[in-house]
Amino acid sequence: MNNLEDPIAQIVEAVAEAEGVKPVALDPPLAEIVDPDAVEALVEDSTASDLDVRFEYRGHDILVADSGRVQVD
Repeated sequence: MNNLEDPIAQIVEAVAEAEGVKPVALDPPLAEIVDPDAVEALVEDSTASDLDVRFEYRGHDILVADSGRVQVD
């Protein structure tokens, strides 16, 4: 079972922090790039214990690990 709560909010916060802007300044919104419900469903599925979700957003490589870690490169 993972400990990730609200992965979408964590991704938005991490990207905003990496860029030194407020989350509301991110354009396009994350929901236009990736389906938030799909990301949440994937990381909350306790049967997918070895699943990492990876995608690109605003030039950043985003990793959401099954452990709950959100990484922005």
